[in-house]
Order: sequence, then C-alpha cells, then structure tokens
Amino acid sequence: MGERTCSVDRISELPDFILHHVLSFLSTKEAARTGLISKRWQYVWETFPILDCNEWFFGRELDILNPKELGLPKDERRKIFDRRQKFLSYVDEKLQRFPEENLCVNKFLLHITLVSNNLASRVDAWMDLVSDLSVRELDLYLTVGKERFYVLPLKVLAMESLRILNLRGCLLSSSFNRNAIKLTSLIQLHLRDVSIDEETIQDLIFSIRSMEVFSLKNCLGFENLEICDHDKLKKIVYHPHKDLKVKKFSINLPTLEELDFCSVDKDKTACEIVVNSACQNLKRLSLCGIPIDTNWLQSMVSSFPLLEHLFLGGCVLQQVMKLSSSVLKETYLCNCRKLVEAEFDTPNVHLFEYRGKKMPRLNLNSITGDRVAGLSVRLNNMDNSWFLKLNSFLRDNKFHDLTLSMTGSVKKIPFSAKGFMGIQISPFKLNNMTLVTHALTLGNYAGLLDGLFCSVRPQILSLELNYYSPEFLKRLLKSLVVDKPKCCCSEEFQCWRHMLKDVKLINNVKGFQSTTSVLNAMTLKNLTEFLDEWAIEAHKTVQSFGTLIGDTLSFHLCW
Repeated sequence: MGERTCSVDRISELPDFILHHVLSFLSTKEAARTGLISKRWQYVWETFPILDCNEWFFGRELDILNPKELGLPKDERRKIFDRRQKFLSYVDEKLQRFPEENLCVNKFLLHITLVSNNLASRVDAWMDLVSDLSVRELDLYLTVGKERFYVLPLKVLAMESLRILNLRGCLLSSSFNRNAIKLTSLIQLHLRDVSIDEETIQDLIFSIRSMEVFSLKNCLGFENLEICDHDKLKKIVYHPHKDLKVKKFSINLPTLEELDFCSVDKDKTACEIVVNSACQNLKRLSLCGIPIDTNWLQSMVSSFPLLEHLFLGGCVLQQVMKLSSSVLKETYLCNCRKLVEAEFDTPNVHLFEYRGKKMPRLNLNSITGDRVAGLSVRLNNMDNSWFLKLNSFLRDNKFHDLTLSMTGSVKKIPFSAKGFMGIQISPFKLNNMTLVTHALTLGNYAGLLDGLFCSVRPQILSLELNYYSPEFLKRLLKSLVVDKPKCCCSEEFQCWRHMLKDVKLINNVKGFQSTTSVLNAMTLKNLTEFLDEWAIEAHKTVQSFGTLIGDTLSFHLCW
C-alpha cells in the first residue's frame, strides 16, 4: 500500500483577526466568495468588520430613480423592485447581527439610491444602529433626485469613534447646534455633492479640532469659502460645483501642507484665491481649470519656502510662461489653454511632466539624482524636428526615465528615417521609457519605432496596458520583432534594428504565461492572445466598476 498523505489547512486555523486582515486586501465580491470554502470561512466572512453595502452588488439597474419614466416594461420594473428589497433586507440583517453578537465594525460603506421618501427613513434607522457600533470609518454614498438631498441625522456628527467620514448626497443644515458636533477622533472629512452653508462649514472647522484633511467637492450652498483658525489641518481639497460661482476662496492655516483647487467651470471665470503668507508649510499646490496670471503664479511660488510640488492642469495661461524656483522638485503642466512656450528655471526639479504644443525650455543644471520626464504628443506632430528636440530636451536636462503619452489617429506619422542621415546625433541613453497610448489608429508602427529609437535608446521599454491600448500594442510589438532586418546602415546613419541585439520580457503581467522570456514569434503569438483576452476582461471590468487599474508590459532591450 502506498503512503497515505494528509493535507492540513493551516490557514483556516489562524485567528479571526488575521483572516479578517487577509480579506481586507480583497474586493468585497472576492471576500464574499471565501464564505463558500467551508463553515469556518463562512463565519470569517460573516464577522468581517468591513461592511460594504453597495446596491450595485444586487444589480447596476438599482441606481435608476424612476424605471417607469425610462419606459422599462413591467416585468423589468418588478425585477428591480425585488432586487432592491433583497438589498434592503441584506443591510438590515448585517446591521442587526453585529450588535446582537457584540461584533465590532471598523468600516461601514453604504451606497443606495433613494427612490422614495420611505427609503430616507430606512437610512435613518440604519444610522441609529451604526452610531452605536464604534465605527472608525463611515462612507455614505446616497443618490437622490435633482435638487434633493438626504438630511443627515445629527447622531452621525456625534460619533466619537469616527476617524474618516465620507458623505455624498447629504444635506448638512445650519440648524445643527455647534456643541452637538462631537467628532473628537475625526482625521479626515470628505464632502461631495453635499448641500452646506458657510455657517455650517465654519462650525465643522471650529468643532473638529483633530481634523487633518478637509475635502469639499461639487458642494452647494455657499458663495465664499474661508478656512482659518485651525491648528491641525494639513490638506485642503476644494473642487467648486459647476453651477456655483464662488467669489472668494481664502486660506489662512500655518499648518497647511497641501492645497488642491480644481474647477470644472466651462466659462473659466475668475475666482479670487487667497493663500495667506502665513501658510509657510505649504509643500504641494495643485490648480486646475482656472485662469491664472503667470505673474501671480510666480508670486505664489516665491511666497512659500517649502513648496516642492506644483501641478497646473487645464488652466488658462498667457501664451508665454516663465517660472523660477530653486525649491521645486516636481512640476506638472498639463493641457493649459493658450500656452505656447514655457521656460522653467527650476534647477532642483527631478520629476517633470509637460503636455503642451511645444517642447519646453528648462534650466536643470544641478545634479539631483535620477530625473523623470513625462511628455505628451499627438501622433501627427511626431516629425523629424520633434524627435530632434526630444533628443536635445532629454540630453540637456539629464533625464533618466521618460513617460511618453501619445494621442491622435493618423495613417502615418511624419517621421522619415532618411531625414536623419547626415545629422550629427547620437541616440540618448535612457534607463526606462514608458509608452502610454490613447491613440485610436496608426498606420506605420514601424515608423514610430524608427523615430523613437533614432532619438533614444532605452534599457527598459515599458508599455502601459489601458482600455485603449491592446490593439495598438499588438501592432507595435509585431514591428519590434524582426529576425533579419532588410534595411541598410551607412556611416552617417545606423539603423536601430541592426543595433538591437535582444529583447526579453522582464516582468509578466498577471495572467500571462510564456515558456521563454525572449521576444520572438512564439512569444509574440502568446502576447497577442493574452492582449485579446485582457481586452475582453477590461471591457467587463469597466462595465461593472466604471474604472480600470492598468498594468504594464516591460522589456529589457540589449543594444
């Protein structure tokens, strides 16, 4: 008789708190599936201290406010109603069981569409239960009708255990008594799509003395916003409502380290932004979607001795911009209207991202270690002149890594390898070049590689996988695999295909398997099949969750 083997499930023997910690790294759906493994895992899931009550788990159509108005047939409306009842019963059961069995709840998330006034009272009852569970993080994502809000019970603002509070679709009334706000442990307060007036904002700031992060996004009910008299606030995020014309945004916080102001106002109307000089600890400044005078910007940058990170996105600037700072270490300038030329005297910048019509001029003379550049370009602008400027830009500023974002749809990029013959240029050596594509179509992928590798010689080529990229990457990889180059080299011009000795896949993305790391015809076939499957799964993910976490294919290039 052969030896009998006995498998021991040592993972299931671990204490509850360790298994709960393991589940915290999984999505709610994945964590729920572990309850099917055994009774032990079913108990672990049922006592998991993170309650994620999202109506989408019972059907994405549950967020339809009025199915009848959409013309849905009666049987479809009945299905939606039944699924909503199952969801409501699920939340009831979860919230009633935890206090009955004396179980703790670290985090409670509720996402529900209030299709009737009765549901608001149901949520009130849930908040009564939650307020007694010593919850550390509360996330209320409430979808309501147009110009309607859920009136937040005062009990929520008296939960002394809360450290993080996220509110969406709520009404915070000025009728609240300031003394009734007892969020004594709260560190982060995030308000989105909330109706709140200036007085209530001031009451929250005054009462929550432990708060370090305060975020207001797309909120209504006030015309001016002033934040001051607080000794712990480190981060302020303010994204004005698209229909709210805020006149003045003022901050006076000596403890402030990060400010994020982002407007979605299509008219780009000016808002007076006052960051008092007392904010001497400001390290990160992000401004988006607003008109900016470059002199005002230079004054802002010069006023804060610790400002290391500057982000400007979608701002309206003058055609010519000059910026000087010896402190800045990271600079991002993306999609700024009217801007044609930009010059930066920022010698200590090590991470620089720029998306504009022309290559910017930089002064980065000091040695600050490895520098990372991010550039954006449309495919129809990638002619010989652009690739020459790319070479000079990277060489003059000693960049080691490059992320290149490509957009557009062309049959052929304007680059011509023959145009490089006779030009005294040597490809610049990079540690890593990452290609990000939002391109729809491109006719000559080989021409794109010709232009890139005539300008740069990366040791590592990384290709980002995103929703738009699979077809683009398949064709690009096919152009990279050439067994016997048919082109010719001369003393004036050395084709990259003759210089490239080997290409190896250095990190497999999740789900891809190959018998060899060498990029050859067989590996290319496997990669093509993988990218086709990845595209299908990506489409499902976007449909289910609305977002997609990208991955990266990386290759080592031996020159």
